[in-house]
Amino acid sequence: MTSQLTLAEQLKKAHESLSPAERRVSRVLIADYPVAGLEPVHRLADRANVSAPTVLRLIAKLGIGSYPDMQKLLRGEISARTSSPLDMYGERSASAASKAETSSSVKFVADSERVLSAALDATFKAIPETEIREIAKLLASPRNRIWTVGGRFSDLLAQYLNMHLRLMRKGVNHVPPTEHEMTFALLDFNSRDLLIAFDYRRYQDSTVNFLKNAKQKKATTVLFTDPWLSPAAKHADYLLSASVAAPSPFDSLASAFALVETVIAGVVEELGAEPTQRIEAFDALQRRTLHISGHDPDEDV
Repeated sequence: MTSQLTLAEQLKKAHESLSPAERRVSRVLIADYPVAGLEPVHRLADRANVSAPTVLRLIAKLGIGSYPDMQKLLRGEISARTSSPLDMYGERSASAASKAETSSSVKFVADSERVLSAALDATFKAIPETEIREIAKLLASPRNRIWTVGGRFSDLLAQYLNMHLRLMRKGVNHVPPTEHEMTFALLDFNSRDLLIAFDYRRYQDSTVNFLKNAKQKKATTVLFTDPWLSPAAKHADYLLSASVAAPSPFDSLASAFALVETVIAGVVEELGAEPTQRIEAFDALQRRTLHISGHDPDEDV
């Protein structure tokens, strides 16, 4: 198998081409990823309420040689999923030392271009277009009250999406990633709420539990995560993954930001000219605020 996509990404990408029975297997695999795929084939088949041959047909359709091959792939993913910055720092240092022996010039700029370009390409190849279109529609619907939440680093993504959405529509809220704020937010969740959550490798229990509780309150949930899938995936109605490959020992959010930008573009397309008056009103209020405060906007030009 030559694909660099994880099994979860392959399943999401192939969704439209799967039979109803194969989709049941896919849903079970993603809902309890990667544990479900490490079970014996008959147990996975029982969980999906299909026959074992149906499971094997799905594996073959993905281009994976056999069920043991799929499990070998998943075990490799588990190793990658649990890698820490310290592990990757050692790998990076060894790689840098090796390159230093063959070249006297610094290569980190070229390395960054190569690694980040490949990560971006892998992310867009794995995007399920129907899923991202549905997410854009949900975000554009005035019926939905929107909430964004992230983790220690991914809160940057949540805030970035939140700031753009607030310019385009009403009813957009950001939840700071603290137990106190998350608890308050959940108080009034109902079926009209749409939660957009971000959780990446070294997953945060607080984010996973927040999605779980939001689902119990009948909210619709969207999860942005990495190719190995946060445990929060089992509580997500919609799922988008982005590569975190980086030229440094620390996971990159560059591809995740690109995915957020894509969702924003989809919302703009759904709303059309609708947000124009809101943006104009915001600009007018901002100019008025600057004038009242005695600040001359021309000073920033």
